[in-house]
Amino acid sequence: MKKFFSIALLFVAILSCKKVITVVDGPIPDNPYDTVNYDETGIPEIPIDSNTFLGIHKYILSVKCAQPACHDGTFEPDYRTVESAYHTLVYAPVVKNNADSTFEYRVVPYDATMSWLHERITTEDAVLGKMPLYDSIPPRQIQIITDWINNGAKDIFGNVTNQPNAQPSIFGIYARLPNSGNQRVDTIRGTYVYNPFYAPANEDVEIWWGLYDDVTLPPLFTYDKIKFSTDPNNFDAATELPLTVDITPTYFPAFNWGPAPYFLHYTVNTSQWNVGDIVYMRVYVKDSNHTAATEIPSGTSPFYLQTFCAFKIQ
Repeated sequence: MKKFFSIALLFVAILSCKKVITVVDGPIPDNPYDTVNYDETGIPEIPIDSNTFLGIHKYILSVKCAQPACHDGTFEPDYRTVESAYHTLVYAPVVKNNADSTFEYRVVPYDATMSWLHERITTEDAVLGKMPLYDSIPPRQIQIITDWINNGAKDIFGNVTNQPNAQPSIFGIYARLPNSGNQRVDTIRGTYVYNPFYAPANEDVEIWWGLYDDVTLPPLFTYDKIKFSTDPNNFDAATELPLTVDITPTYFPAFNWGPAPYFLHYTVNTSQWNVGDIVYMRVYVKDSNHTAATEIPSGTSPFYLQTFCAFKIQ
């Protein structure tokens, strides 16, 4: 009986399987892809001007220089792509210089004679060696590179790159007690060198800031302020106070070397804080190449730098 029911169920299942055909009346809808012209010739290649950097990369750098274990990303300049080539050439610092350290950048817009790239492809110095070492660039292509540099070393969009300018930065802090024989206190930090230094309560503390800039000397900064706050994350409500600026430097130790020139300082009395308070400091200076003042240290600086630029009342 059990076998009979199994066969019956199988028979019913087979009968239930049938093909359903749906008939659509009316015209068949148009297929938009039926009208596409699949031309096998493709889009014709647009000729590249050999006098542009795109042409220089395509016809010279990628062919003669981006070789295995050479400028293929093994070391700079990186000629693998036109973007990497440009950004490791124009205003990119020179690593291996000549004996007189004449060159600062690999390519200086408008000045082929001060461009290390031009020197390397034209030099007759047997020790230095002309690049590429085994496949010299012909004079016609050297002239193309020379003209490109002297015409501004423009990128693939025709833009001239501006010389980079770093913001002011810090190399050290020096703190002393002017009413206690100029006793130095910035080195009294406990276990770690980046801890806040200890400052005595109800005492004047003279704090010197070792700052530097690649263009502007610290006495010529156009903005010189300092703020104090017990909250490292909130300096908005802190009062901006003017730093004292000396024309001639006073030399004190820096982070790991010295002596170094210090020009900016401020004397603060610690009576406004309680024993145990940690007071964080920020200075605000502006060089000749930036419209906004640089905050040192900033809220995004490593916290160890923020604590280094702080003191604890004891």
